[in-house]
Amino acid sequence: MKSNTKRKFTKSNSRMVSGVLGGIANFFAIDPSSVRVVFVILTLISHIWPGILIYALLAWLMPESQEQRTSGFTESFFTGFDQPQQKSQSRKRKVIKDVQEEDDPTSKHQK
Repeated sequence: MKSNTKRKFTKSNSRMVSGVLGGIANFFAIDPSSVRVVFVILTLISHIWPGILIYALLAWLMPESQEQRTSGFTESFFTGFDQPQQKSQSRKRKVIKDVQEEDDPTSKHQK
């Protein structure tokens, strides 16, 4: 059963690190989370290094997708999880009025 649309083996735009596993999931039309879980399990079973080397090779060899790219985990991590700077700068400090401070906790309820 062939379809007329040609799928390319490219990195995914909805990425966690470099988009390799998301690209594999897009190519085979399956859920990216399941591909990521299977990759982690296989990497742990194979003593970590083969999985890391295969992932690094695929990240280097796979072409980027031509679609608009969304920010992934690493981009969000280094930019502060996309918190706009304007929002934090526009916040004003709350002022509390009519506050009485007491230094001695024993005289707190004395009149």
